[in-house]
Amino acid sequence: MTARLRDLRTAPGRAVVYVIQLYRHMVSPLRLPTCRFMPTCSQYAVEALTEFGLIRGGWLSAVRLAKCGPWHRGGWDPIPERHSREHQSPDPHAGDGRNELHV
Repeated sequence: MTARLRDLRTAPGRAVVYVIQLYRHMVSPLRLPTCRFMPTCSQYAVEALTEFGLIRGGWLSAVRLAKCGPWHRGGWDPIPERHSREHQSPDPHAGDGRNELHV
């Protein structure tokens, strides 16, 4: 993937992160701290968008915001860990002796 194409794909996500950062630095200090989660919902959104991109990061952020109500107790709720491709698609021949070197 070329650098220009990668920039075009990440530009919308970076724009959303910029808007969230504006909120965090200009609006949030004017309000009382009321978030029951750690990290805060805005920090969670920034981390999710940075790690997973606009689609999945946006979905994770929306789910997190949906938890902001009296029905959820809050607490520690970090973004999920990204799984590597090795763990998602294991070698179908691993352990059956096909990859072993026979002398």
